[in-house]
Amino acid sequence: MSSHRALFSLFVSASLVVVSTAVLSGTGKDAVVLSIGKEQWTSSQFRQLMDGTPPQIKTAAVDDPAAFAKKFSEMHLLASLAASRHLENDPDIRSKIEWLRQGVLANAARDELYRTAQVSDDEARRYYDAHAGDFVDYTLQHVVIRYHASDIPLRQGQQDISEAEARAQSEELRKQLMAGKDFSAIVEQHTDDLSSKADDGVLPETASRNLLPEIALGIAKLKEDEISQPIRTTFGYHLVRVMKRSQNTFEDAKPHIVILLKNEEVTRQIEALKQAHPTTFDAALLGHAPGG
Repeated sequence: MSSHRALFSLFVSASLVVVSTAVLSGTGKDAVVLSIGKEQWTSSQFRQLMDGTPPQIKTAAVDDPAAFAKKFSEMHLLASLAASRHLENDPDIRSKIEWLRQGVLANAARDELYRTAQVSDDEARRYYDAHAGDFVDYTLQHVVIRYHASDIPLRQGQQDISEAEARAQSEELRKQLMAGKDFSAIVEQHTDDLSSKADDGVLPETASRNLLPEIALGIAKLKEDEISQPIRTTFGYHLVRVMKRSQNTFEDAKPHIVILLKNEEVTRQIEALKQAHPTTFDAALLGHAPGG
């Protein structure tokens, strides 16, 4: 076994104690839940450790704390080895650490701007009154006719048709629907949206602000059970039936509005920061840089 493998084996077999998830859920005292050699982490310290990880890692850690502890143990041991060998003094390593440091601080600054952004009830109400159409929940049924080079791929053996042909077909299908033909039957026979075909073309309930802009505009004035004119998107021509439409009250919409306005304020502050500190860059000079 090579010295590298032997050392790695030593790390992963080092003293490591992890108690059950029952302890992590609380036993009335801050017990030691993790030991790596002589170092120890109590329940509260271990929770802080998990809370400080990126969201995807945190989710996995909460689901399986023992697996997270084992991975952390290996990382901690290797990081300690790197520190003992002063690897942080290597220029390449130092540059990577600085990049990570700036990324963490930048995210912290953005989070702080969001936390401190203020949105008054009057601001939220004014936004709601001006954008009430963005806070409608829809249940929709649709049929989609793809056209040449649309975002829906051509199926094997399917005839490729032009935009004009797709629109004409949509108009003909709408005539059939207005004459009483069952929408589900039209979906079964004609739709190119295979992801919704199994559900008769019915889409999950969706807020209007989350719809494709063309769809939101095309159904904005429709009442329940009305069918749109053909609506062109990058996927094809859609015929959309409004199965259910419900207007959110201001109180329902307010949490979404606050998030939106706080994010807008963060964007404004970042833009102001950039304006106060103009950035210039001359790519042509890269060729004269050392090693360029």
